[in-house]
Amino acid sequence: MIRLLCVCIFLCSISVSSQEEAKVVAINNKPLPEVIPIIEAFYSIKFSYIDTFIKDKNISITLNPQLSLKDLVKKLQQQTKLQFKITGENFVTISVLNKRDTISVCGYILDEEEKPLKDIGIFFKANRTNVTTDSKGYFENNQVPYNSVILISAPGFRQRVLNSKSFLTDECIKIYLTNAHEEILDEVFIQEYLAKGITQNKEVIHIDLNNVEILPGRTEPDILQTIQLTPGVNNPFETASGLFVRGSAPNQNLVLWNGIKTYHQGHLFGMLSAFNPYVAKEVNFSKSGVSAKYGDRIAGVVDIKSENQIAERFSGGAGFNMINADMVAHIPIIRDKVSLQVSGRRSYTDVLETFTYKQLSDRVFQNTKIAETVALNNESNDFFYIDYNANLILQPSDSDKIEINTIYSKNDLDFRRSDTIESFNDDLTTENEGYNFKWSHTYSNTFNTKVSGYYTKYLLNYQFITRNLGAITEIESKKNTVGDYGAELGLNYRLSKYQNISGGYQLSNNTIRYAFVTATPSYELILDEDDRFLNTHAAYAEYTFDNPKNFYVSAGLRFNFYAELDKTYIEPRVFAQKYITQNWEINTSLEYRSQSTSQIQESVVSDLSLENQVWTLANNEQFPVISSYQFTLGSSFRKNKWYLDIDGYYKQIEDITTLTSGFINPIDNIHHVGESRIFGVDLFLKKRFKNYKTWVSYSYINTRNTFEGINDNESFPGNWNIEHTVKWSQFYKLNNFQFSLGWIWHTGKAYTNVSGVDESGEIVILEFDEINSNNLPEYHRLDFSAIYDFKIGYNPNIKYRIGLSVLNIYNKKNLLNREFRTTNSLNNQFINSDILSLGITPNISFRIFW
Repeated sequence: MIRLLCVCIFLCSISVSSQEEAKVVAINNKPLPEVIPIIEAFYSIKFSYIDTFIKDKNISITLNPQLSLKDLVKKLQQQTKLQFKITGENFVTISVLNKRDTISVCGYILDEEEKPLKDIGIFFKANRTNVTTDSKGYFENNQVPYNSVILISAPGFRQRVLNSKSFLTDECIKIYLTNAHEEILDEVFIQEYLAKGITQNKEVIHIDLNNVEILPGRTEPDILQTIQLTPGVNNPFETASGLFVRGSAPNQNLVLWNGIKTYHQGHLFGMLSAFNPYVAKEVNFSKSGVSAKYGDRIAGVVDIKSENQIAERFSGGAGFNMINADMVAHIPIIRDKVSLQVSGRRSYTDVLETFTYKQLSDRVFQNTKIAETVALNNESNDFFYIDYNANLILQPSDSDKIEINTIYSKNDLDFRRSDTIESFNDDLTTENEGYNFKWSHTYSNTFNTKVSGYYTKYLLNYQFITRNLGAITEIESKKNTVGDYGAELGLNYRLSKYQNISGGYQLSNNTIRYAFVTATPSYELILDEDDRFLNTHAAYAEYTFDNPKNFYVSAGLRFNFYAELDKTYIEPRVFAQKYITQNWEINTSLEYRSQSTSQIQESVVSDLSLENQVWTLANNEQFPVISSYQFTLGSSFRKNKWYLDIDGYYKQIEDITTLTSGFINPIDNIHHVGESRIFGVDLFLKKRFKNYKTWVSYSYINTRNTFEGINDNESFPGNWNIEHTVKWSQFYKLNNFQFSLGWIWHTGKAYTNVSGVDESGEIVILEFDEINSNNLPEYHRLDFSAIYDFKIGYNPNIKYRIGLSVLNIYNKKNLLNREFRTTNSLNNQFINSDILSLGITPNISFRIFW
């Protein structure tokens, strides 16, 4: 009775016109819960639904006898974007649309002058069907999966990618195609840089790890080693985690995993990346022109992101190579609302030592006690690494998305030597773990916000334990811990088609401790220690103007306030790109950045000579805040599958110290403050053919350091200065095979030679030449890799891959580093340490994707 009364009252409030045999009911922008009883009475039907589905929907519709129930349902579906399904003669169910549901789409394809385009192809990706437009540019398809991709392609026009849910409107939509020659400049983003899956947009190199092709020497897409193939990035020591970006040290790079700062990026002492490439979805790498939202580092930015879309089905992969095995799974929990991505990877080097691992371990452990031959009966060296990731994605509404991420990695070395009386144990562990929470909310097509928070922890723990008849007699230890947590509020507003403004506030707290201790049962001696924290408040704003036919500029400003140091840094960031013609553009950038954390080369406890870098915080005494400004000027040209890019830069890094720059032996132990001036040029040339492509890069870099009180205050080459580098790579694809061959050549890095050794007294005294006045021999290496993709059976979602790679094919014995030092023990000795490169190293991998 109440329901019928409501219907009567509502009918009085709307316009009703009656004729002899027909009536018309006009409903204008009324809530759907109020409209449903009207429709039920008009058509003598019943609706079945969940209240929460319809509570925020409004309807405007005119009911008349000529409007069939089928047409009514179609109009309701278009206005509400809900599924209305007729079940039986007088029942209609209302539910949320998902990809199992199909909808009707229609539209008109027009050019920019609104002229209809005939015979244009429309491809529906979900069900792999095609239709073409008629003479009026019209097309339709009544069986299209909801929320699926629609591709519109036409010769001479830029391709359009649409979503089927955008067709849920009252009328057939109009779709305009842009002439390709007018928009060719905007397509620079989607063109290849190094290989398929690696593109460059402005100054950002984007790596799509789901689509990247094979690269030289790698059967799997290692993130950090892929970055090393770009010009301007060197690695004097052949490690994966050692990214020397335009003369800067690796600890000056900002490496993020889903917004989590990482302080240790390597496995096996840097030889392998600690990031599972099958978990990461994309990587954005910047050498210059860095956005104002990035702070706390002065060199490159590596922003790694994992999957951020709700999984539609259970998928993943598993595989192994000659060092480790891993598995990744994408698990849908609530359809279109919640999904989980998990992964795990572990080496089996503590169980089985393959030839690949032996080659890597020989490179790592040379010139350490592990490689020494001593007269002890029992010796064992157990090493393994492990990492895992978890990523929970929640999408409670179309406007909200919540991501919760975690990352963990660990390296564990246990080296033991013993005889019947004495035993010695080197125990070295590194751990990096992090957590992140991010909530994104979209208010409109022009405005969105982001709230996020992170926590990361790094641990380096080394102990050298001496036992006599089973009893501990001495423990020498080194420990370094980093605790870093922060939060961010970010805003983004699109002012117009070409203009955008963004900004935000960031807060971080960083606590760093290190200690070098010698302990016995009777005493404890602290050789050196530090324990401090730093709160950093940062605000940033950035304006971008992007006209793909003409000009791009990004102007940003960042304010960093280091609370405990009472220091403020104002950091401008500007990048501009001008399109001279459709094939030629020039660009320039200017930026200023600061850094409060850095690594120092410790020489107090070096028994194992591994992981000798420890993190420390800036202070107002020994370690000032490092700052840097960089200016770049470049140009690129592309035509007929040729691509040429040249970039020159000048960088000045101020307030570096001798310890943060790696100077130990040639210089006294006093902290010297100085600066580094870097000038360089990067050149990149690429040519693509049908199934073959080749590219070559050349980098010139000149680094000059100046320290007060050293070398008569005159400049000298930096420790990592490699003047000339050439990288040449080739790729060929044949059916399901991919082949890649790469050659790298560079001049030897600088080092300081010893001119004399005085061993006449109790203490060995070394006499050095001028600092870094000598260079190691030239370095060169040839790498090869191949993969084969195949399927077994008829399941289209399962495929397999086998891969083969060979590093250093002709087994060149390259000299990576030469170091002269004396031991810290009472039995003082002179040590000449040469570090040789990796020998010929094959690797085999197998993987299944589902």
